[in-house]
Amino acid sequence: MKFNWGTGIVIFFTLFAGSMIFAVVSTTKYPPQLVQKDYYALDLNYQDRLERKQNTAALANAPVAVVDPASKSIKAQLPEGMVANKGTVKCYRSATSREDVTASLDNTASATFATGDMTPGRWHLEMEWETTDGKKYFWETALIVPGT
Repeated sequence: MKFNWGTGIVIFFTLFAGSMIFAVVSTTKYPPQLVQKDYYALDLNYQDRLERKQNTAALANAPVAVVDPASKSIKAQLPEGMVANKGTVKCYRSATSREDVTASLDNTASATFATGDMTPGRWHLEMEWETTDGKKYFWETALIVPGT
């Protein structure tokens, strides 16, 4: 068989179609997960979140998040002397939204998460709270949850 330009075009398009089919099949094996389920609402409230971050940056002491491998827990603590009137602490992974954990900060200064059921690796912790005087705050950090 003689190899001419027509044969080359057929081989090229066959390889191209095969690679596209392989790409589509391989990407449909994994469920699409968003990092934040309500990303659109978060984007609309960007200015509010920025002001909350600026309020947190103006504090004398920043909040603290500590991973304790001995007790297999994460403790998120507001700055000393501050108590949240209302608020939430969210711990999430970028890889999947199925493992998200949320705790309430109502009339307290800390929240604790058990890490026994958490997948080891990088986690994000977000604290959003409001004090009794109505001032709103937001703080986020990344944590590493150790393996067992």
